[in-house]
Amino acid sequence: NAMARSISRIADEEFAEADITPTQGFIVMTVVKRPGIRAGDIAKEMQLTPSTITRMLDKLEERGFVSRSSEGKSMLVYPTPDAIGAEQRIKTAWGKMYARSTKILGKEKGAALVQDLIRASTMLDQQA
Repeated sequence: NAMARSISRIADEEFAEADITPTQGFIVMTVVKRPGIRAGDIAKEMQLTPSTITRMLDKLEERGFVSRSSEGKSMLVYPTPDAIGAEQRIKTAWGKMYARSTKILGKEKGAALVQDLIRASTMLDQQA
């Protein structure tokens, strides 16, 4: 829908400076915060399919942001020094995206929108 495209456009523009996509940025920050996280847990947290996460992890591994190791049936994901170094650039991109969105919407409307989206997502998940 139009709102999703607008948000995606702003996110893509702000993350271009960090040379990473918003989704990749979220994965990198998650892995930095939780070294050794299972790839399946990343998929659940992001509400994406395991195959999508595998493709994204392939790209992040190629770029030197993560490393993976198998433990039984699980794939564990670890940050590399490059990921740790990129963390501040990613946080800056999130901050710029938030600032730009709140400048357009206003702080109160922006916060209300986020809360409404979280509530709607929760309600939809409960019905699934």
